[in-house]
Amino acid sequence: MLRSVVAAAALVSGLLAMPALAVAQCPVPSLAGAIGAASLPQTAARLKSGQAVRILAIGSSTTAGVGSGGLGFAHRLGPILKSRFPRATIEVVVSGVSGETASGAAGRLASELARHRPLLVVWQVGTNDANFGVSVDSLRATVSGGIRAIRAAGAEALLVDPQYSRWAERSNATEVAARVVAEEAGRQGVPVVRRYAAMQMVAASDRSAFDGLIAWDGLHLTASGHACMAEQVAGTIARTAR
Repeated sequence: MLRSVVAAAALVSGLLAMPALAVAQCPVPSLAGAIGAASLPQTAARLKSGQAVRILAIGSSTTAGVGSGGLGFAHRLGPILKSRFPRATIEVVVSGVSGETASGAAGRLASELARHRPLLVVWQVGTNDANFGVSVDSLRATVSGGIRAIRAAGAEALLVDPQYSRWAERSNATEVAARVVAEEAGRQGVPVVRRYAAMQMVAASDRSAFDGLIAWDGLHLTASGHACMAEQVAGTIARTAR
C-alpha cells in the first residue's frame, strides 16, 4: 500500500513544473459526465472562497502511482488545483493498493474516511474488476455502497472510471465496467471522470500518442499518462467551482 499526504501549498513550486510540461503535449480530450455547479458543492465553495480542502484519493495501482516515477496522478493533483485556486489550502491523501478491486477499496473506506475526514473522495475504480472477472452485479453493488459510505461520512465523491488500455482491447469487460460506474454514479448524482472514453478516443485517432500514455505492460500508465490523468481529474474538479 502507498499512503502519503501532499500539502499542495508547500510543493506547488517544485512539482507543478513537471506536470505542466507533460500536459502541454497531453492528447487526451477533457471528458466528464454528470458535471454541474451542484455536483461537488462543498468542494466548489471552499475552493472559490480560499478555504482548506482535503482530498482522499483511493484506488489501485494508478492511484498508488505505478509507472509514474514517483509522481502519480494523485500526487500531482494538489499542485495543479493549487495553481487554479491559489488562495485555497489543498491537501491530498494518497491511498492506493496495487491489484485492488473495488471491493478492496470499499473495505478500506470506513477507516480511511474516519482517519482523514476528507471533504472530497476521488475513487479510481473498476479497472481490476474488469481484468479479474468480477461480476457486473458485484461491481454495481460495491460502487453503490461505496458512494453511500462516502456521503454518510459527510464527504463528496468523484469517481474515475476504468482505464482504456491494450488489455481493454481483449474483450468488452472494461467497457462494461465503465458503463456500470457511470450508471451507479448517475443514479446518485456523482460526477465521473470518463477516462475510458477519453483514452479510447485517443487510441482510435492517434495510436502513437496513445502508446505513449500506456506502459510496456499494456495496462499501467506512463509518467505522461499520469500527467494527463491528473489534468483530467483536476479539470473536472475545477469546472464545478467556476
